[in-house]
Amino acid sequence: MLTYFRRVGVFLIACLALIAISPAQSLSPARAQGAADANRLTFEGSALVAAVIEAAKANYAARAPQTEIALTVSGTATGIDQLCNSATDVAMAYGAITDAQIADCAAKGVAFVELLLGYDAVALVVNNASPAQCLSVDQLNTLLSPAAAEVKNWSAVDASLGDAPIEAIYILPDNEQRPPRFLLDRLLAGDGLRPDLQVVESATAMSDKLNVERNAIGIMPLQDLIVERTPAKAIRPLQIRTGTACIEPNAVNLDEGRYPLAESLLLYVNAARLDKQPLADFLRYLLSSDGRRNLITLKYVPPSEVLYARGIGYIETRRTGRTYSRVQAVNVPANTAGVVALDGSPALNALVKDLNAPFSPRFASITLLNQPFGNAAAYRKLCENRADIVFTTRPPDDAEANFCQSNAVQTLQMPLGYDADLIVVNLENTFARCLSLANVERLFSADYNAKTWAQVAQGFPDQELVVIAPRSGNVQADALLTVAARGQLAPRFRTDIAENAQNNDPTFRATAVQNTLGGVTFMRYSEFMRSGARVQAIQIDGGNGCVPPTLANIQNGSYPLARPLFATLNLNSLSRPEVRAYAWYLLGDDALTILNQNGVIGADPNAFTALREVLLERIEALERATAPTPQPTATATAEPTAEPTAAATPDLQ
Repeated sequence: MLTYFRRVGVFLIACLALIAISPAQSLSPARAQGAADANRLTFEGSALVAAVIEAAKANYAARAPQTEIALTVSGTATGIDQLCNSATDVAMAYGAITDAQIADCAAKGVAFVELLLGYDAVALVVNNASPAQCLSVDQLNTLLSPAAAEVKNWSAVDASLGDAPIEAIYILPDNEQRPPRFLLDRLLAGDGLRPDLQVVESATAMSDKLNVERNAIGIMPLQDLIVERTPAKAIRPLQIRTGTACIEPNAVNLDEGRYPLAESLLLYVNAARLDKQPLADFLRYLLSSDGRRNLITLKYVPPSEVLYARGIGYIETRRTGRTYSRVQAVNVPANTAGVVALDGSPALNALVKDLNAPFSPRFASITLLNQPFGNAAAYRKLCENRADIVFTTRPPDDAEANFCQSNAVQTLQMPLGYDADLIVVNLENTFARCLSLANVERLFSADYNAKTWAQVAQGFPDQELVVIAPRSGNVQADALLTVAARGQLAPRFRTDIAENAQNNDPTFRATAVQNTLGGVTFMRYSEFMRSGARVQAIQIDGGNGCVPPTLANIQNGSYPLARPLFATLNLNSLSRPEVRAYAWYLLGDDALTILNQNGVIGADPNAFTALREVLLERIEALERATAPTPQPTATATAEPTAEPTAAATPDLQ
C-alpha cells in the first residue's frame, strides 16, 4: 500500500511541517538534552496520531504557555525505537507495540505506560433496503480490491445475496485530514482500492445519496456515521464478520477490539519521564473531556469514559506494560498444534460440540478431546491435571475444591449461563399446578411407568396419563431424573413411551400436549418459549414450596429444575498455547453467539468481558514468571546513517 501512503504523506507532512523535524535532527545530542528539559515534552512516531497531539497542543497553550511540545513525525516503528533508546518522552503509535519492541525496551531498561487516545475506524454504509447485512474481510477484498472494478452485483461478493446491483461506491475526498480509504488500503490486499470509487464532497452529501439510492455503498469514517445516522435517514452500516460472529461498528465493539475495520491510536510513555510534571499534566489533558474533542474534530472515535478513566489511573499509578493492547498476548498462531483435554457433564455434550465447531477450522492442528464422564469425574481429572477445561452443571463442592488445592491446581471458573427443564401439561389440566421432585420421578421413571395421574400424586384424578417424550437414553431425560432423584442413583427413564421419531422435537411434543387432555412432556425453557403451543409449565416444589419456572427464578437458583452451566479452566494448562487459544475463544463473541443460539439463559457479555480481563492478567503473570532475565549488552557503535532520498516518505503510521 506504499503508493497511497506516499500520496497521503504529502498532505499530512504539509499539515505538520511546522512541528516535524528531520531524521538527522532526531539523532542529535541537542535533542536528547531537550528531552531532559522539564518544560519540553517530546513526542515521536505516527503522523496520524501526531495530528491529534498537534490539535491538542494548540488548545493547551493557553493553559500552560510555558510548556513546549515538540513533535517528530517518523512513523510508529521509529517512534517506539526512539522510546526504547530514551530519546523521546512519548512514542505515538498507530497500532500496538510488538513483542520484539517490548523486549527491546526491556533490554534497555525502559518501562512504558500505554495510553489509548481513540480509534481510527471506517464503516461501509448502505441504504436500509440493501440486501447486504454482514461481510467478511475476504468478501471486502472481493468488493474493494484494485481488481474489483467489474464487481457490480452482490452475487459476485456473496452468492446468497442474489442478483442485486451495486450501482455506485462513494468515498470522501483524498484531501480530508484523515481520508477513510487510508485504513481500508492498509487492511485489504493490493495497492490501493478499486479505481471506480466516486468521490463526494462531504459525509452529509454521501449520507443524503445513500438515503435515496438503494443500491449504493458509502465508505466513511465511523465518527461521521455516528453524526449522520439519524431517524430521518434510512442508512445503516454493514456488519463485519469475524469467525461466525457479525460485528456492528459501535463504541462497545471498538473498546473490546472486536470490530476489524479499526485501529487504535496509542501513546507509549517513558515511565521515568512522568517525573516531569508538565508531561503528566498534558497527558491528563489529552484524556480529559476537553482533550478528547480533538479526536472528534479529526473524525476519530473516542473510547468509553471507563477507558479514559483507566488511562488517567495508569498515569497516576505508573502502571507499566501492555494494558489496552493486552489481547495480543493470546494471539496464537493458526498452525499451533496440540491436544486440549475436555471433560464434564454428558448433559452439556451437545452444547460443547456446537461450541467447538467454529474453533476447529481455525486451528486445524489442535485436537479437542472431549470425554464427558460426569461432574464428579470431571473435577477429579481437573484436580489431577488430567483435564484442561471441564464443562459442568454445578460448581465444585468443598471436597473437590480442597483436592485441587492440595494438588496445587488453580482454576478459573467461567459461568456460561443457566439451563432449566420445564414440565409442560395441557391448558385444561387444573390439578397438576405444582409437582414435587418425587412426583416428577413418578411421571418419568421406569420404576413406576404410571398410567394415570392418580399414580403420580395423591389427590390427582384417575385420568389417563399420556407421556410424550423421547425414548430412554435421551441426555436431557437422564439429567431430569438425576435432579428428581435428589442425589440418589437416578432411575431409568420409563420404557413404555410410544415409538415416534418426532418425539425428539420439543415443538412437536408441545403441540401434542396441547391436543391431548392428559398429556405431559418436558423441555428446556428456551424450547418452551419458542414452541408457540398453548400449553402451561408446572411449578416445582424442591422442598421449599412451589416455584414457577420464571426467568428470574431460574437465574437466582430457586427453581429446582434449573442448573448453572460452567466451564472451569485449569490455570496450570495456560503455559500451553493450544489451551490459551481455546480458553480465549470460549470467552469471545462466537461462543456467546452459540450459547444464545442453544437457548442458554443469561449468557452475559459483561461477565465475559470481566473474565477476559482476568484471563489476560493470568497470562501476563505467567509470561512475567517465565520471561528470561535480560542480560546486559555491550554498547554498540552506531553505524553511519544513509541520507534520505528524494523518493523516501516517512511512515505515516
